[in-house]
Amino acid sequence: MSTDGASNNELLLAACKQDQDELLLDVLDQPGTFTVNCTDGLGNTPLHYAAQCGAFDCVKLLLTHKNTVGLNINIKNRIENDTPLHKAVAYTDDPGVAFDIVKLLLDAGANPSCRNKLSQKPVQLVSPGNKELRDWLDKAELAANVDRSDIADDDSDSDGEASD
Repeated sequence: MSTDGASNNELLLAACKQDQDELLLDVLDQPGTFTVNCTDGLGNTPLHYAAQCGAFDCVKLLLTHKNTVGLNINIKNRIENDTPLHKAVAYTDDPGVAFDIVKLLLDAGANPSCRNKLSQKPVQLVSPGNKELRDWLDKAELAANVDRSDIADDDSDSDGEASD
């Protein structure tokens, strides 16, 4: 891939579209020369493209590299209002890779309840034959909607000691 004349934002997008983790790393290692949440004309970010293309290593780099502070994991694109999680669950070339990318995104704080322009949650875009991914997303959404106040704490009396 020729990089002549391309800005670092364009390189980020291209690297993620083409699963070029080495090019992505080269750009990420140049702090201050790119915008991690940059978008193309469709409103897709590098994370959208990495998730959409099954670029596991690119997704992992975007989520973990020291120079990607401020990465918006729940950013919606302009056309469909899809998040990177929506894009990841729709990746069907390799269900195992899709599952791994979805796990990375969820572990990093992706919102499984987020709806796109058609009011679809990511779980609704999962291929009908991928029960494992559908179940994982259902559990993730349930876990995301439960907080500590929803859980009864009957292990202690009012004085803080355990009851008999």
